[in-house]
Amino acid sequence: MNKRKQQLEYDNGKSKPINGSATTKGTYIKIIIRNLFIGILLMLVLNTIRFTSKQPKVEILSSDHVDSYTTLSDIELAHRLAKATTFKTISFGESQEFDQYEPEFLKFHEFLRVTFPKVHQYLKLNIIANYSLVYHWNGLDESLKPILLAGHIDVVPTLFLDKWTHPPFSGKVDETYIWGRGTMDDKGSVMAILESVEDLLRQDFKPQRSIYLAFGHDEELGGHNGAFNINKYFNSNKIGPFEYILDEGLPILLPPVFPGLSKPIASVGITEKGAIDIRLSVTIGGGHSSMPRRESAIGVLAKAVSKLENNPPSPKLRETRLLFDFVGRECSLPYRFVFSNLWLFEPIISRVLSSKPTLDALQRTTTALTIFNAGNKANVIPMEANATINFRVVPGDTSNDIIEHVNRVINDDRVKISKISNVIEPAPVSSTTSKAFNLLQSTILQEFPDVVVAPTIMIANTDTRHYWNLTENIFRFCPMVLENNDLQRLHGIDERLTIKNYKQLVDFYYHLLKNGERYL
Repeated sequence: MNKRKQQLEYDNGKSKPINGSATTKGTYIKIIIRNLFIGILLMLVLNTIRFTSKQPKVEILSSDHVDSYTTLSDIELAHRLAKATTFKTISFGESQEFDQYEPEFLKFHEFLRVTFPKVHQYLKLNIIANYSLVYHWNGLDESLKPILLAGHIDVVPTLFLDKWTHPPFSGKVDETYIWGRGTMDDKGSVMAILESVEDLLRQDFKPQRSIYLAFGHDEELGGHNGAFNINKYFNSNKIGPFEYILDEGLPILLPPVFPGLSKPIASVGITEKGAIDIRLSVTIGGGHSSMPRRESAIGVLAKAVSKLENNPPSPKLRETRLLFDFVGRECSLPYRFVFSNLWLFEPIISRVLSSKPTLDALQRTTTALTIFNAGNKANVIPMEANATINFRVVPGDTSNDIIEHVNRVINDDRVKISKISNVIEPAPVSSTTSKAFNLLQSTILQEFPDVVVAPTIMIANTDTRHYWNLTENIFRFCPMVLENNDLQRLHGIDERLTIKNYKQLVDFYYHLLKNGERYL
């Protein structure tokens, strides 16, 4: 009996250490998991605490400051811009329909000569390709790199005239707005640049570095005659490299724009998307509609296009991270927590961006079916179907990547790429740590102290596509203050700019030129 009792105790004694070991091991795992969780949480919190503003401190201009634009009143400036919009400088050369507007460019040249006498007295003017304009304001120190302010004097055609509040070329100014085609794109910035230079000349300002102004005449058609030849002029005359180039671009958007942010965003394009048009073709035997085959050219091509629409290229967030980095620091605490820890939350953010086309365009190459042609009679099955797809190529992708993507996704030998056209690679990315970006950011905040300045991707194309070889610092920005629903006015109906905002445009370029003396 005692022996059996000892055996039981022995067995129990052996089993206790075993159970105790398992319990101890499980406890250790729980402790490790708990400590790991606490460590990650502390790191997330620490990242949030360190996620402080990237907006520089600048000297804010008082509302009654007199050191900026002083020559004309707000309403006088407005009427000068309004007059500029009365010239129908509609892009010509692509279609004979618009060739009638060619003389309007020469009339506009004369208007500028009369309106800005000091600019034309003291700056050297070169007319490029008959219609584009390059002004040179000689600086005092030839060892300094020059700067280039760019824009374009052509505008897009106007449609649906009966829907315009005021005729697009009437030069209408009311109590609040300047109405007309070109007020936003891009005569507003061209006129504001010239107004600021004219005023600086009146004040006997002499820049240290040379200043160039370049205004193309066919930007809306790709700049292949204007900006392209302006670049040739700079190269042949050994002008450059430039300290920076500032061209038309993104505006200041009023909230709501960004989750967790109650301030307007001044988005500066530090790169821009490329583009490629790909035409797809399918040829299959046709015939009478009473005896249709199982598959038709239209059906096969429709399936191929549907595959492309449902399987877009993967996101490329490299440049979009910069936007998050600058804007996220100004957001409310919950969003700051998220944007300061992209290593953890980026997949979730990407999914949210994907749900909105306007935001999705910032992170991936977009796919847009723009033309679909097939058939011409209701009872005849066409042998051939064609579709053209416009891809806007995000930095991180190339045109070759997109061609490979198309073939891989469609995966059907019957669908052929029959034409590739209008290929533009994504633009180089300009640094946000350069003196030039700091100058631009500081000047924006000086004139618009309540905004958040942030780098981003320009999803459209500008004349800067022809200027990549002239500088490492290319920025695309125009300080128009717009609401989201104003964006449809660009190339659309009722293009307009507020009188107050146009004065701010003039002020901005004035201070940009003056600040360049101390920030660069």
